[in-house]
Amino acid sequence: MQAISDPNELQQHELFHQARLVASQTSRSHDANWYKSPDELLWQWHLWFDGGREVISVVFDRASRAWTTGPPVPLVSLTTDEGVDDILALLLSSAEFFREKPKALGVVLHVADEFGLAELAKRSEQFGDEGGDLQILRYCLRDDPCEVLANKDVSLELNTWCPLPITGASSGADHCVAVSLSRNREGFLKKLIAGGEDRGVPVRVSVACATVEAFAALPWLKPRLDGAFLVAVCYHKFTAVFALNQSGELCAVRSFSHRAGLLYPSSFGDVLWNMSLGAEMTSLDVLVISDKKTVLQSVAQELEAFSASRQQVHFELLCLEDQAALELLPGHRPELMIYDSVGVEQFLKAGPPLVRSDTFKELLTTWAKQNFMNTGRLDELYPTRQDLRLLRLSKWFTNMLLLSVVGMFFYGVISFYDAMGKPSWVLTQEQVRQTESKHKKLIEEKRQMDLAESFLKPRSRGWVNMELLLQLFPEESGVRLESFNYNIETSRTASANPKAVQQTFAGLNRTWKLKGLAKAQSLQALNNLNSQEGLSEFFKRISTLTGEKALNPQPSRQFVISLTQGRNAQFNPQASAAEIASEPTVSFPFSFEATITQAISEKDDFALPMDKIF
Repeated sequence: MQAISDPNELQQHELFHQARLVASQTSRSHDANWYKSPDELLWQWHLWFDGGREVISVVFDRASRAWTTGPPVPLVSLTTDEGVDDILALLLSSAEFFREKPKALGVVLHVADEFGLAELAKRSEQFGDEGGDLQILRYCLRDDPCEVLANKDVSLELNTWCPLPITGASSGADHCVAVSLSRNREGFLKKLIAGGEDRGVPVRVSVACATVEAFAALPWLKPRLDGAFLVAVCYHKFTAVFALNQSGELCAVRSFSHRAGLLYPSSFGDVLWNMSLGAEMTSLDVLVISDKKTVLQSVAQELEAFSASRQQVHFELLCLEDQAALELLPGHRPELMIYDSVGVEQFLKAGPPLVRSDTFKELLTTWAKQNFMNTGRLDELYPTRQDLRLLRLSKWFTNMLLLSVVGMFFYGVISFYDAMGKPSWVLTQEQVRQTESKHKKLIEEKRQMDLAESFLKPRSRGWVNMELLLQLFPEESGVRLESFNYNIETSRTASANPKAVQQTFAGLNRTWKLKGLAKAQSLQALNNLNSQEGLSEFFKRISTLTGEKALNPQPSRQFVISLTQGRNAQFNPQASAAEIASEPTVSFPFSFEATITQAISEKDDFALPMDKIF
């Protein structure tokens, strides 16, 4: 594949061409491993270096949770990149180190030969100690560290920084510190990335601070750590000291270099004593961690002498080589433990006392595995996965559009030749005129048929009106109907202007007039109609019962009722049966007059056609 150019230096058409090149010649559009962090990949290679004579190389198969010794890495490879391609080929070309041939490789370089601490500017306190604010601080340290560091004289080409929250810091003290690492080994990692791209295999890299990782693994090494403690982690070139308060929260951190060939910092007792005073500890309790017993023996002699001459020190020595939790890890390095996500999850569920503190919860979930190498700038050279998916979708759409155009062209050609084979293609001018005449005649006949069909639609039936009365006043409902009148007429009015456009359809007006006497039960039936909802519901029921579609309420069919109620002057509540038999009107307390009107507009299907059929 051709070299990738910076997208900011390309024009739009060049950027599109490069994106197409990436989509066609790489697997970035469909392989999610290109966009994962190294600790998320199933195949991982961990390198640990403390400035000594060897590099610890460990391979982790995340699927089986198996740690094995990796390919040997000479010291010269970390500085001059010599032989890097051969080591990568050995890891990717066989199943010697993994159960299967890797489809991707996550490389984590654990830097244990340096541990720099930088103070943040006072105005960076605006970020607070909340996780979201610390994330903003993390981005600022990566992109523009001069804005948040107290020392403005720093070089982005030589160093890189990441935040370390101090959750147990007292009021007025720093709640966060910046951890600094050099960038002198990024060339080695970039060579691995380039080798993976040449082979079409995702190689994701990360630079981690081994000191912070080892401190995050402290709950495995010392699950129960009661009271305030100083934790000293001794490396080949320096010793990192972490101060924990009574709750197990980190309240201070320092880094001390080894000078004059010593295995520990000079005046180590004074260093620990001053740090305990700064952390407001009532007694000097120290846990010393190292992978070499000779270092622990020398530290023990130093602290015993300090206790005898200056201040009592209660110290405990912890040798990594004797820890059962590290037996399965090559090199007995605790920094590797936090990359077994299943083991970490199980350990957190067990919940030893020390891991309940916010410090270790946040370290294990976020801060311990921070990537000090800004791989985002390398990833920005390539289109995002969403862009590549969109490009692939546009390519599919373009192919479908091209296929549709070709299909329409061939369909047009086939239709053209098919039309040429029909008799109408060779018609004479006279035959064309005769055909047009027949066509016009058929159109006119079709219009007449449609008009006749519309004219013959059943718009009014006598038995339907009788059924309407039966449904409105059921048998023995207590009503005496004196008169019932039904009328239907067109609503068209003649226009005085002869030039006005004449309507082709006329609306209809139906009128039902009822007059009579009623008792309370039958009067209630009329009152139910005295609303638009009740009236529409009644005629909808009549339409369903009789099949008269013209009665079904529609926006073009409006119903209106006019109801007048009164007292029957002839009503006699004390009338005898003989009087009721001779004059039934005396038994009805109410009188009523109702007029129901249905207006069918000229746009309705049942409007009356006004054109002549023939």
